[in-house]
Amino acid sequence: MSSSPPLPSYRRIETLEFSKSIPSSILDDICPSRLKSTSTFNAVKHTREAAKKNCLGKPIQDLNHPAYPAYGLFASRKLSSLEHVIDYHGIVTLNGEEDTESDYTYSFAKRRLVIDANAVGTEARFCNDFRGIREKPNAEFFEYRDRMGDLKCGIRVKKGEIIGKGDEICVNYGKGFWLHRFGREALEKASLSTRGPRRGGEG
Repeated sequence: MSSSPPLPSYRRIETLEFSKSIPSSILDDICPSRLKSTSTFNAVKHTREAAKKNCLGKPIQDLNHPAYPAYGLFASRKLSSLEHVIDYHGIVTLNGEEDTESDYTYSFAKRRLVIDANAVGTEARFCNDFRGIREKPNAEFFEYRDRMGDLKCGIRVKKGEIIGKGDEICVNYGKGFWLHRFGREALEKASLSTRGPRRGGEG
């Protein structure tokens, strides 16, 4: 019996972490909870326990999966259309200051900022692109304001979709990701076949 791959090395965080280079004018706009505190005490936290109610990061078992033998994000219960699954956390930097080699970046706050979940984040970092796995994505990234007014990035079920318990949660990274990281040939192969470049939180 084959063993599971080691858990990817990353630090699990409950709130976004911000680069010191972000101007206060931008930070105060996207994270007003910080105006009330010098720490993240007032920020809405997203715990591992809460996340487990919706999803789990698990090793891929299917040998034909494009992310094998890395990880994927799977529903731990039935998830309904537009249901908020989990938040995408990481280090927030100014656009242009992110690690260009990271495969875990998301353009944020009208592209003024970037969230990088390469070294820190939540289980959302295990969410794979749908290409080579499903005909279309069943989830999507979205931005919203939480009860403290802070801007967040989350993953939710796409409108009209239902994700069954145990099903893999897949988003669309966008063609730009594939072209930049792997080239046009890899994009075409991933769109047409059951194999493709790996991501899946390899650590």
